[in-house]
Amino acid sequence: MLKKLKQTSRQSTVSLGLLVLRVGASLSMIALHGYPKIMGWSESSTKFFDPLGVGPAASLALVIFAEIICSLLITFGWFTRLAAIPLIIAMSVATFGYHAADPLAVQEKGYMYIVIYLTLLLAGAGKYSVDGKSSR
Repeated sequence: MLKKLKQTSRQSTVSLGLLVLRVGASLSMIALHGYPKIMGWSESSTKFFDPLGVGPAASLALVIFAEIICSLLITFGWFTRLAAIPLIIAMSVATFGYHAADPLAVQEKGYMYIVIYLTLLLAGAGKYSVDGKSSR
């Protein structure tokens, strides 16, 4: 009985930690990165970093999709592992492509987001999520 209570408590604590990680990172991504890109669409759509060669507007649209739509999915814990993939790609391109020549202090934010999204890719959303509710 005590062992089961301890295990349940550990699972709840991990799930609570994943909830805080998901919501905190996602709301930060939306507010500080995705939303400003939408608001600056007219300026950025002609000069946005285009590492795939699909054009600046298409590259910007893909990044906005990742930073807003995928972040919303992660916030609610819905298709979390799948939604983390575009964010890992977007942050990797930003960190290792656009900011490649910048000092580590500038790249740090990208590295942190990559670590967060890799963690969510590997761990999933936890039990306090749409994914967690549907897997029961």
